[in-house]
Amino acid sequence: MKQKTDGKKRDEAGVIFLNAVLFILRMGEVVFEVSSEAARQVGGIYTVLQSKAPYLVKKYGSNYILLGFLDERCANDFREQKAGEEIEKIIKKMREKGIEVKYGEWINGSGARTFLLNAKGFAERITTYEDNGTKTDTNLNYVKFLLWKNFQIDSLMEKSWDFGENLVWGWSVGMLLEELLKTREFEKGKAVAQFHEWISGSALLYCRLKKLPLKTVFTTHATVLGRTLSSFGRDVLSEAASESGQVNISQAYQFKVEGKHQLEMCAAGAADIFTTVSDTVAQEVKYILGRKPDVITLNGMNFEGEKEEKEIASLSKYVRFEVLQFLESLFIPYYGQSYLRPLLIYISGRYEYKNKGFDIYIEALGKLNSMLKEKNPKRRIFAFIFAPSAISGPRIATIKNYLLLDKIHEVLEETAGKEFRADNYENVHACIEKLRLGEVLKNNLKNMASGFVRDASRPLINCFDLNYANDEIVRSCYAAGLTNSKEDVVKIIFYPTYLKANDGLLNLPYYDVISGMDVGIFPSRYEPFGYTPVEAGLKLNIAITSDTTGFGRFISGKIKGESGVKVLKMFGVEKEKTTDELAQVLEKIYNLDAKELQKMQSDAYNTVKLCDWKELIPNYYKAYEMARKAR
Repeated sequence: MKQKTDGKKRDEAGVIFLNAVLFILRMGEVVFEVSSEAARQVGGIYTVLQSKAPYLVKKYGSNYILLGFLDERCANDFREQKAGEEIEKIIKKMREKGIEVKYGEWINGSGARTFLLNAKGFAERITTYEDNGTKTDTNLNYVKFLLWKNFQIDSLMEKSWDFGENLVWGWSVGMLLEELLKTREFEKGKAVAQFHEWISGSALLYCRLKKLPLKTVFTTHATVLGRTLSSFGRDVLSEAASESGQVNISQAYQFKVEGKHQLEMCAAGAADIFTTVSDTVAQEVKYILGRKPDVITLNGMNFEGEKEEKEIASLSKYVRFEVLQFLESLFIPYYGQSYLRPLLIYISGRYEYKNKGFDIYIEALGKLNSMLKEKNPKRRIFAFIFAPSAISGPRIATIKNYLLLDKIHEVLEETAGKEFRADNYENVHACIEKLRLGEVLKNNLKNMASGFVRDASRPLINCFDLNYANDEIVRSCYAAGLTNSKEDVVKIIFYPTYLKANDGLLNLPYYDVISGMDVGIFPSRYEPFGYTPVEAGLKLNIAITSDTTGFGRFISGKIKGESGVKVLKMFGVEKEKTTDELAQVLEKIYNLDAKELQKMQSDAYNTVKLCDWKELIPNYYKAYEMARKAR
């Protein structure tokens, strides 16, 4: 027994010694990560950075530093801290140039050290420079001049606010890196800087122009020109697969993205190491940017701390009741219908009608509705479209009906207790008749239930008032025969605002809402990776994606048989076939019994965990090591 104990102690001592050696070897390794979404939730890259931060903080400690964009969206996610003397001097020096810099930690990013910059003041300042004589102009135009002179980036006519804003922000990040690398903390470190997207391209080019002592990694999540072409109906992946050369730059001028495209192309070309986030983008970038990626840094998720299946299922019961109550408030002024065991499905994403596959979703639902109406089933499908748009607020009639229904349910819960709060939600008229209530109370409730109001001749598709006419989603729903008429099996609901705790109707965050759903559908034509199906699976939704997305291609190579994740065939396939396939998949799910549906949802939960950062983060370490070794 003593020998075994001694051996165990020696093993433990060996592990401690090895970790100490590795720590010493890594002491000089510094990783700067540059993104406008660090500690600033504006898009999907925020999720990438936030979810992998624990691994980078653990590996590099205080030598892992983020540089992000400072504005009001950082307020609740960033904690300002007192910096050391050298850094405070740098912050003061930057401020004198019109660049506001804050130093602190990313609250939701594992407390990673973070610098946030705002360069608006710098952009507007007047400067003097030489170009065939002395010229006076703003710093913004001077930066454009330098990019033209040194990298032949033609951006003078690029007038969009986001281009100019991000251009000078990136340039100021380069200026900050230059100062940081002179400090005692970093001057002898083996520094690598990773730059995300075209937005940080000018920062990388500043580092190259100034020959700063650090290696660079540039990561493209989605190319500017590729996304633009796709939004105009071009099949970028098929073009990339069939073309041997690079796309003509005139197309960037045609769609007025020449500045962004050339900045992205130059940054990719100038980087020591170039990475993309999926096989689909890898295929695209050779065609759009003219360089193959050195490493594919797949997107992952941090599953530590995620709720277990039982916890999600418990939350789902509560949320599902709230969602069904909301749905009944939309339809009850017009007709009664069954809410027993409905299939709740949804699509979500930016309002990019074709890129995100909203048309495929709507047309498939139209076909499904026609197929099911012939059988005249009582069970309903409620299909949500979560896509933020321009709204003036929730429809007043919907708010009134929702509040009235909630009050009736409150009375029923108080009088009938658990008998009312059963898992099987029924419409309010059926509840009043079914539950054992006193005659007086029953009559009072019936009177209350006669007070629901209409604001149209039939249930509308959009539950918020839109600030514009002739919406493409609404128009397409009607064209597909999805009119929310009484005989429709598929009811469609367009929720055109971000789901959050104070959105005015459901008043629940997105992740809570989808925990009450059954199926998440994401038939994107253009999606570099795509977190939405992963998030859906984690909330016990069956997840449907496509083989034109990074996640779809990744997961296709990992799954066999039934997995709770379905990958639609869209690459090189006519839309009609895809909508047919999706309609058939949904009909099959609709016909599952409760246990079969639950099993598929559980399978989806387990399948998406293949995207764990524990397995995928080494791709980033590989990119950094390759950069350090680059000449």
